[in-house]
Formats: sequence, structure tokens, C-alpha cells
Amino acid sequence: MSRLIKYLALEGNIRILAAQTLLSQIGFGMFYVIWQPYLLSTGIGLPELGLIQTLINFSTGLGLLTWGYLSDRLGRKPVIIASNAFRIVAIVVLMISGHLIALLTFGFFIGFTAMFMMGNPARNAIIAESVDSTNRATALSTLLTISQGVSTLMASAGGWIATVKGYSPIFYIVLITDLIGISLLVLFIEETHSPEKFEKEEKTFMENARSFFLPEKENLLLYTIMLTGGFSYGVAYNLFYGALTDFQAFTPLQLGFMSTSFNLTWALGSIPLGKLSDRWSRKKMLMGSMMMAMITVLGFIFSWRPEIFILFNAVSALDICFWLPSWTSLVSEKVPPEKRSSLLGKLDAYGRIGSLPASLIAGFLLERYGFYFPLYVQVIGLLFSSYQILQIKEPKRQ
Repeated sequence: MSRLIKYLALEGNIRILAAQTLLSQIGFGMFYVIWQPYLLSTGIGLPELGLIQTLINFSTGLGLLTWGYLSDRLGRKPVIIASNAFRIVAIVVLMISGHLIALLTFGFFIGFTAMFMMGNPARNAIIAESVDSTNRATALSTLLTISQGVSTLMASAGGWIATVKGYSPIFYIVLITDLIGISLLVLFIEETHSPEKFEKEEKTFMENARSFFLPEKENLLLYTIMLTGGFSYGVAYNLFYGALTDFQAFTPLQLGFMSTSFNLTWALGSIPLGKLSDRWSRKKMLMGSMMMAMITVLGFIFSWRPEIFILFNAVSALDICFWLPSWTSLVSEKVPPEKRSSLLGKLDAYGRIGSLPASLIAGFLLERYGFYFPLYVQVIGLLFSSYQILQIKEPKRQ
């Protein structure tokens, strides 16, 4: 058992985060499946749902910037607890009222947590700082495996409960598991960053605003990689399931198989590729991600049957298995601790900025040129991203 714990880097804070992740995903694994159907069941239409989703995207970007900035100045632990508390508030608002104002409030809070289907920068920073560089990607991958594995198992349960018992039981399960999870964080998580070490400088309001929003010159390449990826992936895949339904006549069952193949591959592939990232070059792992992404998009372009699409959707999960632990570890190793969380948050926010026009552009391309044109944009984006990644100077690991 001790060997397994060491192999998975399940020590100290990582063990507490693993328990909290498992609990959280019991509830949110069900919630991810039903939240949009629930919102529609309150009487709103697709335009209002689109407005809520847009608000989630906006507040997620704002949350990434805010939590990253505060984490470097107040410490990781209080920011992680605060962002989890905002998530509980979002669920409570959803339980109280189905009025549009309440739904918009839910959208803002759930996005602002920067924890809705993505990683909070303070959480990523505390993971990176809780292990040495030889286990950094492994720790991230272990937590991703727990998250994806539990979500995959609970998704079907969520659909069944919503069909048989309605949505309310799921909300209570989410609330209870999140309350237990945040209690674990309050009681047992250990701080990894001393904010008093942060060098306080006298800055004007405009200087602070620039440092909050604008990229640093020395990290400009990282920001352009995120902008490029956010745009090309967004154009290719934001409307992908809808396009499969309209152009390829996919059924809900076939789309379900697509999601299952993706989630299972992500869960199974995360730990082995995280271990490989800790032993191999981060840059080579990022190029491996680009290779998996290119195989995926070319597979989709040349696919002619649902089974082939399902197969290549599983390959697309390997793209993420290569990318997420290696990218987070690389960024964590390029900056000192007092700037780590801010940079992680800003980079993710710039990825969101890149994806903002993607859905509109994808819709235009689909309507004007057909199913495959958004995928051609991804091919070009991947070639450009690969060139950018090759320019990265990988820091020495400590």
C-alpha cells in the first residue's frame, strides 16, 4: 500500500485533495449531466441558456484572474476555501429559485469559482508546491484520474435520479458532498505559500491594472499558445456534438458513447502519462499532445462511421492526458512561487479569451461551408501551436 501511495504521489496535501475531489465529484459528476436540462425545465429557452453560458464563461475568466492574484498575496488555502464556498453559494441559489435572475446569479457564481469543469489556479499552485518536481505531473494526473473516474461513474446515476426522482435529490447530494469536502480543506490542508515573502512595491492604480490584465513580456509566448489553442479548439469543438447531430445524424446514444470513450480514456491515461511527464521533457510531452490532437482532428475529417468518430474521440482524451499535467508543471517551474498562481490564472483566462469568438465563427463556418471546415481551422491552429511550443525554453527542474 505504501508503494502505491508513493507511486501515485498521494501524500500530505495531495491525499486531502484526493479525498475532497472524490467527494465533490460524486455530486458534480451527476450535476454536469443535468444542469442544462434543469435550467431549461424552469421555463427558459435556448437564448436564455446561451446568455447564462456566456455569463459563466465571462465570470470564469474573471475568477481565474482574481483567484490567481489573491492566492499569491493571501496564500493558497484561504483562496481555495473561498472558491469552494462560492460554489456552494451557487448551488444554494439554484435550489432557492428558478427565476431567470436567480439562474443568472447561479451562472455568475459557478463561473467565478474557476472550478466548473476546469482547474482553479490556487488549487493548481498548491498541488505543484505540495510535491517535488519529480512528482508534480504525477500528483496532478492522480487527481485528474479520480475526478474523471468518479464523474464517469456518477453521470449515469445522475441521469437516472433526474428521470425517476427529479432534480432536487441531486442538488442535495452536491451540497452535502461539497460541505464535507470544504470541511476537509479547512481542517487538514496545509498552506504551501508564505504571502509575507511577497515583495510589496508602491504601484499606481494603472500599474496594478496592467499587471493584473496584461501579459508579462517574458511570458508572452505562453500567452500566445493559450490564445491560439483557445481559438482553434473552440472553433473545432464548441459546436461539435451539435454538428454531429445535424450533419452526421448522430443519435443521443451515439453521443453518449462519444463522451464515455473520452472520459474513460482520460481516466485511464492520466496517471501513466503524468508519470512519463515527470521523467521526460515537459516540452516533448506538449508536442505529444499536439500529435494526439492532430491524429484526432484528421481522424474526424476522414471518419465515415459513428464507431470511427468514437474511436478518435478517445484519442482526443490522450491529448489532454499529455497536455494538462505537463503544461501546469512547466508553468509552475518557470516562475517563482510568489507569481505562480497569478500566472496560472492569467494563462487560463487568456485561453478563455481566445475561445470567446469561437462559437460564433464555428456557427458561421458550419452554415456556410459545412461540417468539416471548423476542423480545418484546428489543423492550422495545431501547426501554429506546435511551432510556438518548439520555441519554449524549458527551465531546469529543482
